[in-house]
Amino acid sequence: MMRKVVVFVDVKSDELCSVIQQQVAKSVAEAEIVFLEGSFACTLNRRGRWMVDSVGTFACFITEKTLDHADVVYAVYYMRLPVLSLTEGRRARVSILETPSSLGVADGGSTIEGRAEAVRRFFAFEPTKSAVIVFEGGDGVGKATQTAYMVKRLGSEGHRVGTIDFPSDIHRYGDLIREILSGKKGGIRDLDPKLFSLLYSLNRFDCLNELRYWMKRGTKVVLDRYYTANYGHQASKLSEDERVDFIRHLELVEVGWFQLPPSDAVIYLDLPPPVALTAMKGDNKREALDIHETANVSYKEDVRRTYMWCCRNMPGWFHVGCCTDEGVRHSREETHELAYGKIKHCISKA
Repeated sequence: MMRKVVVFVDVKSDELCSVIQQQVAKSVAEAEIVFLEGSFACTLNRRGRWMVDSVGTFACFITEKTLDHADVVYAVYYMRLPVLSLTEGRRARVSILETPSSLGVADGGSTIEGRAEAVRRFFAFEPTKSAVIVFEGGDGVGKATQTAYMVKRLGSEGHRVGTIDFPSDIHRYGDLIREILSGKKGGIRDLDPKLFSLLYSLNRFDCLNELRYWMKRGTKVVLDRYYTANYGHQASKLSEDERVDFIRHLELVEVGWFQLPPSDAVIYLDLPPPVALTAMKGDNKREALDIHETANVSYKEDVRRTYMWCCRNMPGWFHVGCCTDEGVRHSREETHELAYGKIKHCISKA
């Protein structure tokens, strides 16, 4: 639940400032407008980063600067805050950077009236139904490929689409997670699943502003792994009688405490571990295999059994087999059609 809006503002026009204040007041009961004092980074550091990291707070930045300016680059690429650039004439390729053009303003924001309209539309959140669609599965099953196929399919159908690949290297603890996965901190059985799962959770929590903005925009969010990945890869390291309680705990942490948007559909891409390993070894795009990818077959079978349990017992989980009973792998297109058929119910524009 969004309880507070914090808007960082860097505009010269008193009229625009007035429009911003009016629109913010309409969006939520508790709001704070922070006018820049120097650069965006200096203002944020002066006021305290906790302003944008707090659970229940939606933070954004409205400016007359463009993506060529350091303030906008810092807000979008480092802080990952939604930004409205009132003078950016191009349609931004970054999903959290809005412009008058991306918001459908007729004059592209070339007039004060057009910029005021862009501000109104920025805060006039869409009535369309957002949805979180997640691809899960063991390593080498094609999650990245199927995520890309789904993003393209939904975009071609006219949906607003956002996507993230977890763990996210550009978000908090991303580098540490990659270092651990490289094996430098020990093998797969040496890592405490409760501690390791928390690192993944904090990495996703750093995306909260981004995810929350997409949800308010009626975005179809397609994710390569999500908090549900911890169910398979971390809960499977525990004994079977401990797994169910741990899965419930993982959901409580990320959806209950961190308030990440819950998944609407989780597609488990199922591929026998030996077939998946063969696919990974033949993938020239992979620089190296991580500790999950090189783990022994018994661990991978535990992961698979845990995911299968989720498909049988958890709402919104769907099993998609990626090969025939004889072990012949389906084509990417065939797998995509199977996955798309599972999520059609949750992508209505209405």
